[in-house]
Amino acid sequence: MPLVPEAPIIDTLSHGWKTALDFLDEPICLLDLEDRVVQANKTFFARLGHRPDEVIGKPISLFFHPEGEEVPCPVCRARYERRDAVVTLEADDPRNHAERSIQVRIGVVRDAEGKPTGIVQHIQDLTLIREAESKYLDTQRRFRNLFEASPDPQIIVNSEGIIEQANAQCFGVLGYKNTELIGESVEVLLPEQLRQRHVNFRQMFNSAPRARPMGHSELSCLRKDGRVIPVEVSLTPITIEQAVSVCAVIRDISEHKEAERELLRLASFPELSPMPIIEITRQGEITYTNPAAKVTFGELEMQGTAHPALSDLQAMVDRVVNSDRPVLRSIEVDGMVYEQQFSYVRENDVVQIYSWDITDIRDMADEMEYFATHDGLTGLVNRGEFDRKINQLLEQSVRENQTHGLCYIDLDQFKIVNDKCGHSAGDELLRQLGRLLQEKIRDTDTLARLGGDEFGLLLPGCGVEKAREIAEAVRKVIAEYRFSWESHTFTVGASIGLVPINRHSGGVKDVMQAADTACYVAKDTGRDRVHVYHQDDYELDRHIKNIEWAHRLQQALSQGRFCLRKQLIRPIRAGKRDRYELLVSMRGEDGKLYAPGAFIPAAERFNLIKSIDKWVINEAFSLIQSGHIDSNEISINLSGEALGDTDMVAYVINKLEEYQIDPKGLIFEITETAMITNLANAQKFMSIMTDVGCHFALDDFGSGVSSFAYLQNLHVDYLKIDGSLVRNSVTNKINESMVKAIVDIGHAMGIATVAEFVEDEMIYEKMLELGIDYVQGYHIGYPEVVEK
Repeated sequence: MPLVPEAPIIDTLSHGWKTALDFLDEPICLLDLEDRVVQANKTFFARLGHRPDEVIGKPISLFFHPEGEEVPCPVCRARYERRDAVVTLEADDPRNHAERSIQVRIGVVRDAEGKPTGIVQHIQDLTLIREAESKYLDTQRRFRNLFEASPDPQIIVNSEGIIEQANAQCFGVLGYKNTELIGESVEVLLPEQLRQRHVNFRQMFNSAPRARPMGHSELSCLRKDGRVIPVEVSLTPITIEQAVSVCAVIRDISEHKEAERELLRLASFPELSPMPIIEITRQGEITYTNPAAKVTFGELEMQGTAHPALSDLQAMVDRVVNSDRPVLRSIEVDGMVYEQQFSYVRENDVVQIYSWDITDIRDMADEMEYFATHDGLTGLVNRGEFDRKINQLLEQSVRENQTHGLCYIDLDQFKIVNDKCGHSAGDELLRQLGRLLQEKIRDTDTLARLGGDEFGLLLPGCGVEKAREIAEAVRKVIAEYRFSWESHTFTVGASIGLVPINRHSGGVKDVMQAADTACYVAKDTGRDRVHVYHQDDYELDRHIKNIEWAHRLQQALSQGRFCLRKQLIRPIRAGKRDRYELLVSMRGEDGKLYAPGAFIPAAERFNLIKSIDKWVINEAFSLIQSGHIDSNEISINLSGEALGDTDMVAYVINKLEEYQIDPKGLIFEITETAMITNLANAQKFMSIMTDVGCHFALDDFGSGVSSFAYLQNLHVDYLKIDGSLVRNSVTNKINESMVKAIVDIGHAMGIATVAEFVEDEMIYEKMLELGIDYVQGYHIGYPEVVEK
């Protein structure tokens, strides 16, 4: 069958489709009329976590409905019906099976005659949008609180000079309600004669934006009532949605100017000024300090020009002497920030220095800048700043041919903390881990919170091996950490994807997608480990093979290519009736039968095992109802997943009622490993089903972690002894003793024993000697297909 559509589809969409591939950052794909993927953009493959050659030519439902679907979902229905549609739904993420909200747009491609030739499917992850909106709203709320808390009017002006935000203080000083200013040109606040000059200044500022502190200039401001007032303005460039705007703080200095005039009137009385005033000669000799200067700058008289308030003094004196206007600067003295004005009094040939405390204003500006680049919960660098730093390292790699490392860290078991103790506990765990990891990394490294329970770590100047050492150290620190909340103590691990950054790495998105893929492999291969990304990746190849098996299983489920085989379980002593174990098998497209061991591991990995469990139960009960097998003669295998599924209990009970099955003769077989792994769930499941009337057999008993103690608390009627012990008991005394011990203790507890793998007469005689109750194996009977 062709893996690409006929030429008309490509001819119709070639230009538009290639444009979409090049520019769209949301998943989009082209399907043929048989629902197979023909082409897709990079984002589509990245979101699936697969390479193009893993996806092209395969049905799209494989990746979005790995368990199959009895009734087509709205998206599939729209495709099958060849109609345009927009569908919003909850769906599993193919990478981690987490539920996410998505919006899917279906567009039917038609030829000149209006006949369908293909389908375009565009997926928008609403969960990401909602998370981004939530983060944006949180940042906006913090910014708004700071913005509104300012004692002075503040406005935010975009690069076009339009006021986008204004706080409530604008009304008291400017006479405008903040809603009246939003959307207006900032020049509305200036007298007519100053507006064009301000437009020129704005254009110059936009070309080289930099912070301008309060006091850098005085302006005349036009109030709504027509009055002109003197103001000082501080300007701080800020980035909003990747566009540079400016936050302007406007301070009414009417009272200050009035006080200044009063000070001039009282020029002969500088001792009364509350402002620190220092007078020096052009050579830098202090000639006068007023009382306010002595109080503010404590040891000024003792230190003289060596005092921090007079740092770089001679350079400032030279500047103001050669200028026709005062010169401004900001300095820090004992943790306080001051704005200083140097004025040259030519007639006296002295320089006067006036200082204003602007610490609070500077702190507010710093806080606003901090929240623009940092995560509000952990205080770590946020995703936007992290991407910017990645881009810097990519440019450096190209320029200097250097290699760096990037770790994508995803916490394991974080959901348990949230589910058990709530989000407050989860938030505190993230804060504590952020502080812990920050202490362990180098000063040159960058640790960021990327969102949820995911962190990023940039390792400048690190080759792959050194980066791997650091990543392993980080993983070990997280694994050894113990988080306590109230009466609970938790351990969490981390799956880490490591990707080198070099001159061949591409862009920021390429690097992050590679790191995310490596992290996924680390989780998929057992969690709590580091996986280094490289294109020839064995684990990724293995993952692809499992996907292929999952595809075959999905097809077998949808096409009814599973069947049941029964194998005889014979009682050794008279008085007991024969029983049969039902074994599920899969028919290949060529008719070949595959035993459970061939496909069950893939079914468990891709969450298809529950569908197979339900198929087995339904098929077995159907065979009982139709008289092909007797309900008093069969054993049915259940997976470990079934034990933890509360829906499975209801499903079995409903099927018993639907098919009118007497449960008293039914035996469910569960492996010992599944029992121990899900002990609490197993006890609950077995208790309910025992009350219904069913019986249980513990399969593969003695295969590894056997303990007779827990048998006292379980409703077990049969112990099926592991086949390796049975087979070797003829030649191995230890195995013989183990089988004998299981038989004796089982009988003491009233539990019957079954020997598996009885393959010849010698093994059969040995089981008879050891007191086994039932035998099963090729010597007793081969599995036979149960035909309806």
